[in-house]
Amino acid sequence: MLPTTRSQSRREEPRRQVTGERGRVFAAVILGFCVLSFIDTFHTLEPYSGRRSLLSSAYLATTSTLLPWAHHYLADVSDAPDPDGETALFWHIPKSGGTTAKRLYQCMGKTLAHRVGADPRFGHDQENEIVVFEPHEGKDWKVVNVDTTIKPGILRAKELGLVQSHTTDLIFTMEPAFAGEQLYDEDNKGRFLALFRHPVDRAASMFFYLQKATWEKTYRPEWADMTVMEWANLKNFESDYMVRKLVGKKFGDSVDEMDLIIAKELVRQRFIVGLMDEMVESIRRFNIVLGVDESSDRSQQCMEDFGLIAPEDVTPAISAVGDGSGEESKTHATDKKNSNKHPKGDPEFDAIAARNPLDMVLYSYILQLFEDQKLIIDSYFLDAEDEEDETTIDEVANELALLPPGADVGTSRLPSEIQDNLANVNDPAQDKGSETPFFWHIPKSGGTTLQRMYFCMGFTLANEVGGNSKFDSDRSKIDVISPWSDNPGKVINVDVTSQEGITEAKNRGFLTQTPHPHLDLVSSQEFKYAATTLFSPEHNGRMFALFRHPIDRAVSKFYYLQKATWESTYKERWKAMTLEKWAEKDRGENNWMVRMLVGKDNRAVLTTEDLELAKEIVRTKFVVGLMDSFDESVHRFNVFLGVDESDAVNQECIGQFTSSGGDSHASANRKVIETKNQWNSYAHPDVEYGSPAWVSLSKINFFDILLYRYVLEVFEEQRSLFNA
Repeated sequence: MLPTTRSQSRREEPRRQVTGERGRVFAAVILGFCVLSFIDTFHTLEPYSGRRSLLSSAYLATTSTLLPWAHHYLADVSDAPDPDGETALFWHIPKSGGTTAKRLYQCMGKTLAHRVGADPRFGHDQENEIVVFEPHEGKDWKVVNVDTTIKPGILRAKELGLVQSHTTDLIFTMEPAFAGEQLYDEDNKGRFLALFRHPVDRAASMFFYLQKATWEKTYRPEWADMTVMEWANLKNFESDYMVRKLVGKKFGDSVDEMDLIIAKELVRQRFIVGLMDEMVESIRRFNIVLGVDESSDRSQQCMEDFGLIAPEDVTPAISAVGDGSGEESKTHATDKKNSNKHPKGDPEFDAIAARNPLDMVLYSYILQLFEDQKLIIDSYFLDAEDEEDETTIDEVANELALLPPGADVGTSRLPSEIQDNLANVNDPAQDKGSETPFFWHIPKSGGTTLQRMYFCMGFTLANEVGGNSKFDSDRSKIDVISPWSDNPGKVINVDVTSQEGITEAKNRGFLTQTPHPHLDLVSSQEFKYAATTLFSPEHNGRMFALFRHPIDRAVSKFYYLQKATWESTYKERWKAMTLEKWAEKDRGENNWMVRMLVGKDNRAVLTTEDLELAKEIVRTKFVVGLMDSFDESVHRFNVFLGVDESDAVNQECIGQFTSSGGDSHASANRKVIETKNQWNSYAHPDVEYGSPAWVSLSKINFFDILLYRYVLEVFEEQRSLFNA
């Protein structure tokens, strides 16, 4: 409930709560943000009787960066396994323990799909239906008559309906993206597993192996006398193998940060993660997912044969990165006793790592996922009465759910000038002498409408209006202007929407002049420059912003600048251009939000670190609003700014500029919005989801789309606080 507030005439200060009440109410609201990351907004799912899924709907909710086949055809990590209703696939990453896993499950009598099944010597490679058979009499393990390790074999398996036949316990492949897209469908889903290995170990092991493996098609006799350094500097050196395979790119195709983000998201949501250096624990998890009864005599014997019950020290795959000694055990699993130290600065290590930068980042992320997945996998079969265990697991699952899609491990550290100059969301509100609300105006996202609503209420803003020379003002001091005879809104005689204007405003004493004229909020597109120039540790900015889907925003701006001849950014050449043509390439404003938040211009290369920093800035510094939820966003901003929504004049202003007339439960006055700001907005066609224009704009604005997805999550988390 809002506290009692006073009403004022239209020409006086805006209708807001008195300072003391405002501070107490807002402080109470924002104290809740201190525990924002721990709010339990998650739901327990029970897809199968007696089994429990702990990753919340929030973990996988909203628009996903998953590739479509992965989204529709693969089981979520959050779903309890259903061995009878899904077919497991093991991505065999070379020299990462995949052969050991294959032999283990052969030993256990599982029916597998891999290379052996299509061997002509067994006589089933030309059959026009799926055949299950024993390739070696007396061995008591079976295969199906397809080779799922290569693309032609995958297509044959698809034609024969391998997955739909439900004959196979585990499919092995080296083509996860191709197999996932071709073999599965929405009624016959896949469950993906993989063993991962440090990229430097894996690459070096492959080098030593192919120096000697005359029986392999990929045997390289020319490598026999090479050193690791010579090999690592070859032009055709295999690079970023894991990322390429996950996104389905060929060797020779370029891979970049966007591919890394897609790969991380795929592993996060769809892979049961195992580590070669943690083979015992990894196989235990795989057995849970595959429904293996580890207590059976056969399973026990196989586990013992492969060193998974009483692990022993085994010879490392690479005892030293450059010596060529050591071979992978033919029977026993490796464990972390066998892992290398990977000293940075070692020339051989650095040479291989430098050729696999994306895989190095992906593997670091996988290490964190491996830790996070343990309790989640263990929870699949928890009984309902295990409340204490469930509480612990919920906490871990919730933390994992809040991990941003494709996020780096850990929290991005904010630059000191952002940390010190801007109030945290969970900081208690201060008096006007210590902080000023700062609205980050994202173009074509409802910001102009919002400012006009606050002008209607009699607010005093610092934006671009006060810098207009047509308004008479003494520029030697900071002062207030009343630009309009029919509008109670006022402005400060500065322009804080450009870097030049911000610098001039600072030099003239904006926010530092004493006494300073009354000011309700600053509005600027220049987030970082304004934050670091206008504000300080002694006088903070308190952030809020309206966000819009980046594709919708880009399309809106395109149609606007086709007609807005009065704008300095008007593009006459766009006038006759179709949306499809315009969207074919970057027109100079890709990933605008991330760039503004981190302070990088359009010529600078964006990285995942920039994305993580942008997310952390939004999470810690912004009260978030959405153009698609304009009414609710306005209500939150009104609480944030201390607006008395019960005041009659304020109510009238809210009604003019929102669809609800200030009542969050009403649905009226929509036409007012459509006509109120027609000089700054146009009705225009929407871009069709999945169309060539949509796909192209998605690629151009990929980082902004990921940021927007995260903003949606933050908006949901903040709802309960403002409703309270």
